[in-house]
Amino acid sequence: MRQLLALKWRLLPLVVAVAVLCIPIIEGALNRHQISVAVQTAQSELNKHPKAAKIEGTPRRIIIPNLSIDLPVVSQSYSRITKTWPVSPASANYAVESSLINNSHGQSLIYGHNNRAVFGSLLKIKPDTIVYVYTDNGHIFKYSYIGSQDVSPRQTDIVANMTKEPAGLNLITCDGAYFQYRHLMSFKLTKAV
Repeated sequence: MRQLLALKWRLLPLVVAVAVLCIPIIEGALNRHQISVAVQTAQSELNKHPKAAKIEGTPRRIIIPNLSIDLPVVSQSYSRITKTWPVSPASANYAVESSLINNSHGQSLIYGHNNRAVFGSLLKIKPDTIVYVYTDNGHIFKYSYIGSQDVSPRQTDIVANMTKEPAGLNLITCDGAYFQYRHLMSFKLTKAV
C-alpha cells in the first residue's frame, strides 16, 4: 500500500504538467468552435435575405474564421495633436474618418495591434480569406480578400482616398522587423443584410 501511495505522489507532478500543457490546446479548440458557430449564424442570416437596399452601420464585431479572429471593434479617431491613431490593446479599432460599413460607396478601415490577441495572424492571410463584420444596428457584412500592400505610417491620406472607392473593407496592422510599416489588406464586399 505504501509503495502504491508513493508512486501516486511521484506521478502527481507529471499529471499536473500534462494538465497545464493541455490548457492552451483546449482554449484554442473552444475559440475555434465559438468562431465556427458565429460564422454559421452569420452565413445563415446572409443566405436568408436577398440583396439588401442601401444599408450602413458602425462596426462592432469582426470575425475572420480561417485566422481564428473574433474581436469586438471600438471606434477611434485620429489625433491631429499627437498625429497618432489610438489603438486598443485587445480590440480591433474602427477609424471613424473612413466610411461606415456599407453596401453602396466608400471603404471602411479597421486596424489593430500585430499581436496574438488582435491582428497578429493577419500576416498569414490567404486568397480565400472571408471576413464578417457586424454593425451596431444589426447588419452583417461579408467580405473576401483581394490583396495587400505595405504603406508608411505617415500615409494618412489613404483614409481619405478610401471614402472615394466602391464599398469595401480595409484592415491594417504593423509589419516589418521593427513594426516600421503598416500592412494594408483590402477586401471586396460580397454580401450584406
